[in-house]
Amino acid sequence: MRILPERVEAEFTFARADIETLIALDADGDGKVSALELALAKPAVEALARQAWGIRVDDTRLDIEKIALVLDETNNLHLKASFPMRTGRTLTAHALLIDRLPRGHRQFVTLLDSTNGVVAELLLSAQQDVIAMDLKNVSGAPASPPAARTFSDFLKLGIEHIITGYDHLLFLFALLMVAPRFREAALIITSFTVAHSITLALATLNVVRFGSQFVEPLIAASIVYVGIENLFYRGAAPARWRLTFAFGLVHGFGFASALRDLGVHSGTTGIVLPLLSFNLGVEAGQVMTAALVLPLIWWARKAPSFVRFAVPACSGLVIALGGWWLLMRTVL
Repeated sequence: MRILPERVEAEFTFARADIETLIALDADGDGKVSALELALAKPAVEALARQAWGIRVDDTRLDIEKIALVLDETNNLHLKASFPMRTGRTLTAHALLIDRLPRGHRQFVTLLDSTNGVVAELLLSAQQDVIAMDLKNVSGAPASPPAARTFSDFLKLGIEHIITGYDHLLFLFALLMVAPRFREAALIITSFTVAHSITLALATLNVVRFGSQFVEPLIAASIVYVGIENLFYRGAAPARWRLTFAFGLVHGFGFASALRDLGVHSGTTGIVLPLLSFNLGVEAGQVMTAALVLPLIWWARKAPSFVRFAVPACSGLVIALGGWWLLMRTVL
């Protein structure tokens, strides 16, 4: 991993045996990976490369800009990636694939500065999978500190997260679609808010932790379940608020994952400020969404054909989308 003023260049090298525990490359089983097999596996390998490292400068995550794949003569796979650099105090790199590789796997990491001088060499394991370095000690790295995020910054990020979180929005829409009165809708929204606020706080404070490999499929499964339940209820389900509370606990872990990616444990943000303001932003986004959707649903419910035909059709679409996300997060 080389740290330059304008970017971070990283090259990850995998033995074929290791990477094939994650992605099938040798389709014909002849012990070699051909150019055609590599081309066919390229989308999956590129997706894996985007999951290989979580790199942040202070509280800002760096996203991969470019990916290149090279297969050498010994069938080792080299993933070359480029991340846009930014100014800051500390660069943190989290090796995200170690837990998914065979037990006892190690990753040897060499960190270079802009002059190709060795800054550090480390051996990472499942127990120690994070690298952190002070950028002022790295030759050529931009070192001016970024402005700390404020209450309004995290509030805005919370609103953006719920507005662009299509799975959360679809779950909320599926719940509200069969709520005929304000009381039922208020119970649903309140129970969802209370539930995900609990797990958001617990997960952000590291009291309870669940990996995204478990949380994301459960969120998709919750969408499928609610869509199926909608097919059997033409009014609000008697205990729907209880169901909403249970699934809201799961969605809270999803919100916490997004909040952790923003670096809530960094020295510039602390924990209480981002936790409170991000959660308020999520609630504001939910209220805005419900304020737009509920009047339309209640107006449409005046027509008998809406309950008879539109609710089952929309529920079928909810099931299809939730099922597709479930497949993408578990099998594909």
